[in-house]
Amino acid sequence: MKLDKKERLKFSYMLKILEKLYPEEQDYYATHRKAIEEGYELHYEWLTEHLYEGLTEAECREVLDILDMYRGIIFSFNAIKEPKKITADNVAFPGFDGNNETLQMTYAQYFIQDLGRYKEIEESNGGYFNSHSHTLGRYRAMLQKWNSLEQDVKYKMSEETLLDLVKTIG
Repeated sequence: MKLDKKERLKFSYMLKILEKLYPEEQDYYATHRKAIEEGYELHYEWLTEHLYEGLTEAECREVLDILDMYRGIIFSFNAIKEPKKITADNVAFPGFDGNNETLQMTYAQYFIQDLGRYKEIEESNGGYFNSHSHTLGRYRAMLQKWNSLEQDVKYKMSEETLLDLVKTIG
């Protein structure tokens, strides 16, 4: 990371303020401020090491589309009368791979837990969002099928349609 003198000065002032606001973290901010003031470029990145690269708007929307699809799956499952050929485990949201789909996993967790949305999904998976295996390919294939359904069917799928959807391989 390159910073010109004006940027370094701004960071220095901000870190000085943070030192005063958070005395319990004063040493942390003072150390970073010293690196900025003395121009130790190698250490500039350390100021932002806790910041993720993030998801684009399109990537966020894809996660929300997946969550919406799982809402439809859960609502449809709950509406099916006994006996069911499908179980609650079959319709629980598996999450995303914590190693390879980390940003999607943390965004889903943020949207559900921090923003309080899609509570039925959290109830279905116990609030666990790490699938421990790649899921995006499968979800994308599932979304193609789900998006081909009529809008009024998406949340009231038959058991056969639901089974076909959750057994999708991608």
